[in-house]
Amino acid sequence: MRSPTLIALGSELRRYRLAADNMTQGHLAKLINYSEGMISNVETAQKVPRRDFVERCDKALKTGGALLVLHGLLKHETHPVESFARYAEAEREASCIRMWELVVIPGIFQTPEYARALLSAGRPTARTEIIDDLVAARIERQEILSRDTPPVLWTVLDEMVLRRPIGTKEEHRAQLDHLLEMAARPGATVQVIPFGTGAHAGLTSSFRILSFDDSADIAYSEDPATGNFHERPDLVKAMSQTYDALRAVALPVSASLDLIRQIREEL
Repeated sequence: MRSPTLIALGSELRRYRLAADNMTQGHLAKLINYSEGMISNVETAQKVPRRDFVERCDKALKTGGALLVLHGLLKHETHPVESFARYAEAEREASCIRMWELVVIPGIFQTPEYARALLSAGRPTARTEIIDDLVAARIERQEILSRDTPPVLWTVLDEMVLRRPIGTKEEHRAQLDHLLEMAARPGATVQVIPFGTGAHAGLTSSFRILSFDDSADIAYSEDPATGNFHERPDLVKAMSQTYDALRAVALPVSASLDLIRQIREEL
């Protein structure tokens, strides 16, 4: 189910565009320096646009800020997304990504073999080419780590994430080796919450918090059916506080990396 506010924003964008001498999506795209496909996706409520997009549309269509008002209301909703595409888009724009993972290695750190084993298990009836495409898309996300200014990464993992056997033993070892390599990158921090901690604040679900240079933080979580963006300031603040609580009970960085090496040697 799509957000009612997102549907209203798309509808109003289309109404204002057509009111401007039946302006085409292509013409508007040239005026605001965005793709025609992006305009189509916003008008059909398939994508939640960034504030910059809405500001440019407001200016080009002379709406007096009407579209920005609707865009602002989106921050007071928690709305499902029908695909992972919106998260991947936001991830590319983030300056800092804070990740809490209870179940598996985060996708941005996964090796192709680990990702394939995980995706194949979750889609037992999928054709090989479908799995191939999903693996390729997951690995493509990691290109943000090779940018001149990659995002700062803060990662907290439950120990179970490291011990859960995904793929063969060789693939499991290779994944832990890769995680250690990623943890050694500038701007990347990996911490582990050991089993001995017992109950802690993160046992309900995994989540991510994305920070940006020019807009408010957003959070993202998943359930078995869909992914959810959380943009209400109070919800994002609550998740940030949970993340801080998780970091407080996690092992220090050096001890966390030692634990990863230990688990790797035990395989």
